[in-house]
Amino acid sequence: MAVYAVRVKNLTKEYNLYESEMDRLKESFHPLKKSYHKVFYALKDLDLNIKKGEKVGIIGANGAGKSTLLKIITGVLNPTSGQVKIKGRVAALLELGAGFNPDYTGAENIRLNGMLQGLSPREMVERREKIIEFADIGEFINQPVKNYSSGMFVRLAFATQIFSDPDILIVDEALSVGDIRFQQKCYRAMDSLMKDKTVVMVTHDTSAVMRFCERVVWLNHGQVAFDGAVDEGLNKYKEFLINEAIAANEKIGKDDFGYVKSETETDEINEDRPEITVPPINQSIKFKGNGKAKILECGLFDEQYQLTDMISPFQKVKCIVRARFYEMASHPILGLAIRDRLGNDVIAINTQTLKIELPIGEGLQEYEMNFVMPELNHGQYTVTIAIANGFQDDHVQLCWADDALLFQIPRRDFDVPGTIYIERGEVEVFQLEK
Repeated sequence: MAVYAVRVKNLTKEYNLYESEMDRLKESFHPLKKSYHKVFYALKDLDLNIKKGEKVGIIGANGAGKSTLLKIITGVLNPTSGQVKIKGRVAALLELGAGFNPDYTGAENIRLNGMLQGLSPREMVERREKIIEFADIGEFINQPVKNYSSGMFVRLAFATQIFSDPDILIVDEALSVGDIRFQQKCYRAMDSLMKDKTVVMVTHDTSAVMRFCERVVWLNHGQVAFDGAVDEGLNKYKEFLINEAIAANEKIGKDDFGYVKSETETDEINEDRPEITVPPINQSIKFKGNGKAKILECGLFDEQYQLTDMISPFQKVKCIVRARFYEMASHPILGLAIRDRLGNDVIAINTQTLKIELPIGEGLQEYEMNFVMPELNHGQYTVTIAIANGFQDDHVQLCWADDALLFQIPRRDFDVPGTIYIERGEVEVFQLEK
């Protein structure tokens, strides 16, 4: 039988929104208890169970209810209704320096935090040294924390929480403040120190979710929109963001970028190009975008226009895409992204970043994007293809096909960890002293 660390049932958090302070005052003193507010649901009838030892990522747009949920779980906020049951001791990193006294030094705040957690003097001494070593803020440990930079704040706060040996660790975007070395240090610490513990992490960094979490929960308007596998959840979330951007552009009248109805279409392809067979796109692919264009066929080819799914580093590759435009696009953009087996972007390019201006998109068109395969490590990779209209900083997605193509990098002379392969090098040895 599964042991749950967090159980949330029918959780609701309401806020009363007033247009002015006068409306708040009138409601307070109205003899007939007339309402002058609108009810905003930060969370509404939310159900969520997290098993002991799970690493769960919580994603969602701003205002989706992510932080509200974590604050209720940690007891910072009280729910309007519903139940939250926690099994184990919780350590939370919700806001920068939450729980720190700004006038105390870092060392004094470590001691205060230990006392609040009920640690014995001996335990506090042992953990104090580990916390100071992990935070690595030097002599600032003896300075008031109000003088700390945001990065130093996070370093000390994270170290204090993770070395408190919690059963449940909750992190809300705070790690995004630290530098990359410290972020990697934190993930390694969570891998080791929280190996058998429960971690709930709120972040907008999808790579962090892929890297660390085994389950993702997507919140939308205070309710669970998805709860399950990380790759599926992130794909659904990306599709949602694309559709939201399309809707926003249509609402403010920026949808067309010069769109006009295409009066003529042709199925002819430039006769100067070699006759090649491009495979139809996999029927299981779910397209994103506004549907004003559709990718019909795509494939990876070598220099002789032979279809291939085995590609070596530094090999010249041709990605050929055939698409139909149902409305003319004045500034089409073709882009592709290579992703590893975990769904992390290895590289992403498009015609705008390559400073290539494509002709007007209309009817049936074929694109050939040529590039040299980076020196990737062996393994399987996918290619995501997208067609948009507009400019790099302001465009509308017409058709987006996640993982439209698959290819493999063969094994090399020896195995190395990571995404990038490094050839054998040379090592010189110099005798400095005997």
